[in-house]
Amino acid sequence: MSAWTPCPFAADSPFDVARVRALWPELHAVDAEPLPEDEALLHGWALFHTGLFEQAADTGLASGIDGWSLANRATAAHAALVEPNEGARLELFKRVHQLASAQVLQRPQLASAWYWQGYALARYAQGIHVARALAQGLGSQVRAALHATLALNPRHAYAHVALGAFQAAVIDKLGPMVGAMTYGVTARSALDHLEQAQRLAPQSAAVLHECAGALLLLDGRARLDEATRLQEAAARVAPRDAVERLWVELARTSLAL
Repeated sequence: MSAWTPCPFAADSPFDVARVRALWPELHAVDAEPLPEDEALLHGWALFHTGLFEQAADTGLASGIDGWSLANRATAAHAALVEPNEGARLELFKRVHQLASAQVLQRPQLASAWYWQGYALARYAQGIHVARALAQGLGSQVRAALHATLALNPRHAYAHVALGAFQAAVIDKLGPMVGAMTYGVTARSALDHLEQAQRLAPQSAAVLHECAGALLLLDGRARLDEATRLQEAAARVAPRDAVERLWVELARTSLAL
Protein backbone atom coordinates (compact mmCIF):
# COMPACT_ATOMS: atom_id res chain seq x y z
CA MET A 1 0.00 0.00 0.00
CA SER A 2 1.27 3.49 -0.84
CA ALA A 3 2.04 6.10 1.80
CA TRP A 4 -0.98 7.20 3.78
CA THR A 5 -2.68 10.50 3.06
CA PRO A 6 -1.48 12.93 5.77
CA CYS A 7 -3.84 14.15 8.45
CA PRO A 8 -4.56 17.81 7.61
CA PHE A 9 -4.29 18.91 11.26
CA ALA A 10 -1.04 17.19 12.26
CA ALA A 11 0.86 20.47 12.48
CA ASP A 12 -1.74 22.02 14.79
CA SER A 13 -1.48 19.64 17.76
CA PRO A 14 2.13 18.59 18.43
CA PHE A 15 2.49 16.09 21.27
CA ASP A 16 5.54 14.81 23.08
CA VAL A 17 5.81 12.08 25.70
CA ALA A 18 5.37 14.47 28.62
CA ARG A 19 2.19 15.97 27.18
CA VAL A 20 0.74 12.55 26.41
CA ARG A 21 1.44 11.36 29.93
CA ALA A 22 -0.11 14.47 31.49
CA LEU A 23 -3.29 14.35 29.37
CA TRP A 24 -3.70 10.57 29.19
CA PRO A 25 -6.94 10.31 31.25
CA GLU A 26 -8.66 12.92 29.07
CA LEU A 27 -7.30 11.56 25.79
CA HIS A 28 -8.32 7.99 26.62
CA ALA A 29 -11.68 8.46 28.32
CA VAL A 30 -13.19 6.79 25.25
CA ASP A 31 -11.17 3.57 25.30
CA ALA A 32 -9.85 3.26 28.88
CA GLU A 33 -6.46 2.31 27.44
CA PRO A 34 -3.90 1.89 30.26
CA LEU A 35 -0.96 4.29 30.30
CA PRO A 36 2.09 2.48 28.86
CA GLU A 37 5.29 2.41 30.87
CA ASP A 38 7.55 1.94 27.85
CA GLU A 39 9.00 5.25 26.66
CA ALA A 40 9.13 4.21 22.99
CA LEU A 41 5.49 3.24 23.09
CA LEU A 42 4.57 6.56 24.69
CA HIS A 43 6.39 8.25 21.84
CA GLY A 44 4.22 6.26 19.46
CA TRP A 45 1.09 7.50 21.22
CA ALA A 46 2.47 11.05 20.95
CA LEU A 47 2.69 10.53 17.17
CA PHE A 48 -0.89 9.27 17.15
CA HIS A 49 -2.33 12.20 19.09
CA THR A 50 -0.37 14.59 16.89
CA GLY A 51 -2.08 13.06 13.86
CA LEU A 52 0.91 11.21 12.41
CA PHE A 53 -1.04 7.99 12.01
CA GLU A 54 1.26 6.04 9.70
CA GLN A 55 4.30 6.69 11.89
CA ALA A 56 2.28 5.82 14.99
CA ALA A 57 1.12 2.53 13.46
CA ASP A 58 4.68 1.66 12.45
CA THR A 59 5.91 2.42 15.98
CA GLY A 60 3.18 0.24 17.47
CA LEU A 61 4.06 -2.68 15.21
CA ALA A 62 7.75 -2.29 15.99
CA SER A 63 6.96 -2.45 19.72
CA GLY A 64 5.62 -6.00 19.53
CA ILE A 65 2.32 -7.19 20.95
CA ASP A 66 2.27 -4.42 23.58
CA GLY A 67 2.10 -1.91 20.73
CA TRP A 68 -0.60 -3.57 18.68
CA SER A 69 -3.41 -1.56 20.28
CA LEU A 70 -1.61 1.61 19.21
CA ALA A 71 -1.10 0.23 15.70
CA ASN A 72 -4.77 -0.67 15.46
CA ARG A 73 -6.07 2.62 16.77
CA ALA A 74 -3.82 4.61 14.45
CA THR A 75 -4.78 2.47 11.44
CA ALA A 76 -8.49 2.66 12.28
CA ALA A 77 -8.37 6.43 12.78
CA HIS A 78 -6.69 6.90 9.42
CA ALA A 79 -9.18 4.58 7.70
CA ALA A 80 -12.27 6.16 9.27
CA LEU A 81 -11.26 9.82 9.17
CA VAL A 82 -8.59 10.45 6.51
CA GLU A 83 -8.43 7.73 3.84
CA PRO A 84 -10.43 8.93 0.79
CA ASN A 85 -10.59 5.64 -1.12
CA GLU A 86 -13.27 3.14 -0.10
CA GLY A 87 -11.31 0.10 -1.26
CA ALA A 88 -8.21 1.16 0.64
CA ARG A 89 -10.35 1.92 3.69
CA LEU A 90 -11.78 -1.60 3.74
CA GLU A 91 -8.31 -3.10 3.37
CA LEU A 92 -7.15 -1.10 6.39
CA PHE A 93 -10.07 -2.34 8.47
CA LYS A 94 -9.22 -5.90 7.41
CA ARG A 95 -5.66 -5.27 8.57
CA VAL A 96 -6.90 -4.07 11.95
CA HIS A 97 -9.15 -7.10 12.31
CA GLN A 98 -6.34 -9.51 11.50
CA LEU A 99 -3.91 -7.94 13.95
CA ALA A 100 -6.52 -7.70 16.70
CA SER A 101 -7.53 -11.33 16.16
CA ALA A 102 -3.90 -12.39 16.59
CA GLN A 103 -3.69 -10.28 19.74
CA VAL A 104 -6.85 -11.88 21.16
CA LEU A 105 -5.27 -15.31 20.83
CA GLN A 106 -2.27 -14.22 22.91
CA ARG A 107 -3.99 -11.75 25.25
CA PRO A 108 -7.61 -12.95 25.67
CA GLN A 109 -8.05 -10.77 28.78
CA LEU A 110 -7.15 -7.57 26.90
CA ALA A 111 -10.31 -5.57 26.26
CA SER A 112 -8.78 -3.43 23.52
CA ALA A 113 -7.86 -6.50 21.46
CA TRP A 114 -11.46 -7.67 21.45
CA TYR A 115 -12.66 -4.13 20.73
CA TRP A 116 -10.50 -3.60 17.66
CA GLN A 117 -11.48 -7.03 16.38
CA GLY A 118 -15.18 -6.18 16.67
CA TYR A 119 -14.97 -2.55 15.59
CA ALA A 120 -12.93 -3.26 12.47
CA LEU A 121 -15.25 -6.08 11.44
CA ALA A 122 -18.29 -3.85 12.03
CA ARG A 123 -16.82 -1.09 9.85
CA TYR A 124 -15.91 -3.64 7.19
CA ALA A 125 -19.47 -5.00 7.32
CA GLN A 126 -20.90 -1.52 6.84
CA GLY A 127 -18.56 -1.01 3.89
CA ILE A 128 -19.75 -4.13 2.07
CA HIS A 129 -23.39 -3.49 3.20
CA VAL A 130 -24.74 -4.82 6.46
CA ALA A 131 -27.23 -7.29 4.96
CA ARG A 132 -24.51 -8.95 2.91
CA ALA A 133 -22.20 -9.07 5.91
CA LEU A 134 -24.90 -10.66 8.06
CA ALA A 135 -25.47 -13.30 5.39
CA GLN A 136 -21.76 -14.13 5.65
CA GLY A 137 -22.04 -14.62 9.41
CA LEU A 138 -20.12 -11.49 10.36
CA GLY A 139 -22.85 -10.14 12.61
CA SER A 140 -22.40 -12.79 15.29
CA GLN A 141 -18.63 -12.22 15.23
CA VAL A 142 -19.05 -8.47 15.73
CA ARG A 143 -21.49 -9.01 18.57
CA ALA A 144 -19.29 -11.61 20.30
CA ALA A 145 -16.17 -9.42 20.13
CA LEU A 146 -17.88 -6.29 21.43
CA HIS A 147 -19.68 -8.18 24.20
CA ALA A 148 -16.30 -9.64 25.21
CA THR A 149 -14.87 -6.11 25.32
CA LEU A 150 -17.59 -4.90 27.64
CA ALA A 151 -17.39 -7.99 29.85
CA LEU A 152 -13.72 -7.18 30.43
CA ASN A 153 -14.16 -3.40 30.59
CA PRO A 154 -17.73 -2.09 31.04
CA ARG A 155 -16.40 1.49 30.90
CA HIS A 156 -15.17 1.19 27.31
CA ALA A 157 -17.20 4.01 25.74
CA TYR A 158 -16.11 3.21 22.20
CA ALA A 159 -17.31 -0.38 22.57
CA HIS A 160 -20.73 0.82 23.72
CA VAL A 161 -20.94 3.12 20.69
CA ALA A 162 -19.80 0.42 18.27
CA LEU A 163 -22.27 -2.13 19.61
CA GLY A 164 -25.18 0.32 19.68
CA ALA A 165 -24.40 1.58 16.19
CA PHE A 166 -24.09 -1.93 14.77
CA GLN A 167 -27.39 -2.96 16.34
CA ALA A 168 -28.98 0.15 14.85
CA ALA A 169 -27.59 -0.74 11.42
CA VAL A 170 -29.01 -4.26 11.68
CA ILE A 171 -32.44 -2.92 12.60
CA ASP A 172 -32.26 -0.35 9.79
CA LYS A 173 -31.47 -2.99 7.16
CA LEU A 174 -33.58 -5.92 8.38
CA GLY A 175 -36.33 -4.31 10.45
CA PRO A 176 -36.96 -4.61 14.19
CA MET A 177 -38.73 -7.98 14.06
CA VAL A 178 -36.11 -9.84 12.02
CA GLY A 179 -33.34 -8.09 13.92
CA ALA A 180 -34.75 -9.26 17.24
CA MET A 181 -35.66 -12.80 16.19
CA THR A 182 -32.55 -13.59 14.16
CA TYR A 183 -29.80 -11.54 15.79
CA GLY A 184 -31.20 -10.67 19.21
CA VAL A 185 -30.91 -6.92 18.69
CA THR A 186 -33.53 -4.40 19.76
CA ALA A 187 -33.88 -0.65 19.60
CA ARG A 188 -33.89 -0.53 23.40
CA SER A 189 -30.59 -2.39 23.61
CA ALA A 190 -29.02 -0.11 20.98
CA LEU A 191 -30.23 2.99 22.82
CA ASP A 192 -28.93 1.67 26.15
CA HIS A 193 -25.44 1.30 24.69
CA LEU A 194 -25.51 4.71 23.03
CA GLU A 195 -26.69 6.37 26.23
CA GLN A 196 -24.04 4.62 28.30
CA ALA A 197 -21.32 5.79 25.89
CA GLN A 198 -22.48 9.38 26.33
CA ARG A 199 -22.43 9.00 30.12
CA LEU A 200 -18.88 7.64 30.03
CA ALA A 201 -17.48 10.19 27.56
CA PRO A 202 -19.86 13.17 27.38
CA GLN A 203 -17.21 15.49 25.93
CA SER A 204 -16.05 13.17 23.13
CA ALA A 205 -16.79 14.47 19.65
CA ALA A 206 -16.41 10.93 18.30
CA VAL A 207 -18.97 9.50 20.71
CA LEU A 208 -21.45 12.32 20.09
CA HIS A 209 -21.11 12.11 16.33
CA GLU A 210 -21.42 8.32 16.15
CA CYS A 211 -24.39 8.30 18.51
CA ALA A 212 -26.14 10.85 16.32
CA GLY A 213 -25.68 8.69 13.24
CA ALA A 214 -26.97 5.60 15.04
CA LEU A 215 -30.08 7.43 16.25
CA LEU A 216 -30.95 8.35 12.68
CA LEU A 217 -30.70 4.69 11.67
CA LEU A 218 -33.07 3.69 14.46
CA ASP A 219 -35.76 6.24 13.64
CA GLY A 220 -34.61 9.20 11.60
CA ARG A 221 -37.87 11.15 11.70
CA ALA A 222 -38.59 10.76 15.41
CA ARG A 223 -35.00 11.28 16.51
CA LEU A 224 -33.84 13.96 14.10
CA ASP A 225 -33.89 16.73 16.72
CA GLU A 226 -31.94 14.62 19.21
CA ALA A 227 -29.40 13.58 16.58
CA THR A 228 -28.97 17.19 15.50
CA ARG A 229 -28.43 18.24 19.11
CA LEU A 230 -25.66 15.64 19.46
CA GLN A 231 -24.03 16.72 16.20
CA GLU A 232 -24.12 20.35 17.32
CA ALA A 233 -22.53 19.36 20.64
CA ALA A 234 -19.82 17.44 18.76
CA ALA A 235 -19.15 20.43 16.52
CA ARG A 236 -18.64 22.65 19.60
CA VAL A 237 -16.08 20.39 21.29
CA ALA A 238 -12.67 21.99 21.85
CA PRO A 239 -10.37 19.35 20.31
CA ARG A 240 -7.76 17.86 22.61
CA ASP A 241 -5.70 16.36 19.79
CA ALA A 242 -5.62 15.99 16.01
CA VAL A 243 -7.89 12.94 16.12
CA GLU A 244 -10.64 14.81 17.91
CA ARG A 245 -10.20 17.74 15.54
CA LEU A 246 -11.05 15.35 12.70
CA TRP A 247 -14.21 14.23 14.51
CA VAL A 248 -15.22 17.84 15.18
CA GLU A 249 -14.78 18.73 11.51
CA LEU A 250 -16.78 15.66 10.51
CA ALA A 251 -19.63 16.75 12.77
CA ARG A 252 -19.54 20.25 11.30
CA THR A 253 -19.64 18.81 7.78
CA SER A 254 -22.61 16.62 8.70
CA LEU A 255 -24.52 19.63 10.00
CA ALA A 256 -23.82 21.54 6.79
CA LEU A 257 -25.26 18.81 4.54
